[in-house]
Amino acid sequence: MFKNFRGNQKPYLIRLGTTALFFVIILAAFISSFKPAAYIMQFNFAPAFAKLIVNFSTITLAVVLVNILLAFAFGRFYCSVFCPLGILQDIIGSVFRRKSGKTQNFYYIRYIVLAIVIASIFSGINAIFRYVDPYSNFGNIITGFVHYKEASLYTFIPLVILIVLVVWKNRIFCTTVCPVGTILGLCSKFGLYRMYISPDICKNCGQCEKECPTGAIDSREMYLDNERCIRCMKCIAKCPGQGILFGIQKTRAANTIRFEPSRRNFIATGVVLVIAASILAKGKDITKTVIESFKNRPILPPGAGSPEDFAQKCTNCGLCIQHCKGNILKKPNADYETIHIDFSKGKCDYNCKNCSDICPTGAIKKMNLAEKQNIRIGLVKFDRNICSNCGQCANICPKGAIEFKKGQEPVYNPAKCIGCGACQNICPVHAIEIVSINKQSQI
Repeated sequence: MFKNFRGNQKPYLIRLGTTALFFVIILAAFISSFKPAAYIMQFNFAPAFAKLIVNFSTITLAVVLVNILLAFAFGRFYCSVFCPLGILQDIIGSVFRRKSGKTQNFYYIRYIVLAIVIASIFSGINAIFRYVDPYSNFGNIITGFVHYKEASLYTFIPLVILIVLVVWKNRIFCTTVCPVGTILGLCSKFGLYRMYISPDICKNCGQCEKECPTGAIDSREMYLDNERCIRCMKCIAKCPGQGILFGIQKTRAANTIRFEPSRRNFIATGVVLVIAASILAKGKDITKTVIESFKNRPILPPGAGSPEDFAQKCTNCGLCIQHCKGNILKKPNADYETIHIDFSKGKCDYNCKNCSDICPTGAIKKMNLAEKQNIRIGLVKFDRNICSNCGQCANICPKGAIEFKKGQEPVYNPAKCIGCGACQNICPVHAIEIVSINKQSQI
């Protein structure tokens, strides 16, 4: 079924076309309210990997296994076709016309980063994963531009760092920092369908090495590192002698697979993992301390649980912000470390559960509409001194938590209140404020 591709443009153009199509879908998910595109983000490896650890489900396990098996069978196509941050790096590289060439293999660094990330996720500290997760960083950058009025410095720091890395060494983030790339790279290293240089055909012109964005090719040694190769197919398209092949390699030269980490480095990596796990063993306590260091406890989307639970699972990708019908979900800022609710310009739509449907990490619990409509996310705080007794709050309350009789003050029943913000949003004199609670619950 599969044949070796030999020195032509076709594989590269197919890869490029598929990448462009998927990038359009990704952009539609983050800059529009097109919900089907947001659903596709559920199959992204990075959030699925994090979700598998903190919120196991068979579907999530299937997503992770499919990505791993595909990488083992065909290599890291995910990194050049489906990873949004990887595609963004290619765009940045094209703008700056950056070519990488041979790059040092920082294998030790990437294994340490992966060990720390896995230990932190198991320990309930998601903040570390947020900084190196390609999917979430892309979402943070794109939603920062879409909602630029609400964006903070935090939003654009990843973009600046990314540009610097690309200009320096093109895709070095993917080969050295990204935990997803490290996992898929290990699968690709010993995979079935491989990229390799044929010594019988290769003219040793060095063109492939100049084109490789990850520095995975050593043309002098005729060595192609499948662990770092992201299957961009540029080398195949540019090879004048058709010496770069993709397929099942029947005979492998001694230098085709290199197990580069020495025993000492391998043991050291294991020690780092153990130390990281020990340090992060009290992850929930650390997360709670971080939450308390912010000025206020946030009001969170329905299904988020407590601020501590949400902070351990939310990667701040921003997908829910774009799909919120009430336009009340906001990006992290100086007061709140995670996505949160701001009722100043809207309310939580009673008949909307988009955030629950599309959250890729499980930070917002999956619910049916009836469950969502009965989750308390906050409580009402009345200022009786300025209340005009107009009764609009009682008329709009979807749960009947506020009763009003003409000539009397509104009577508030907190047992019925879900904190949706409808009353705060409609109050003409700003006498109502929704305040946060320690943990969400069903009424």
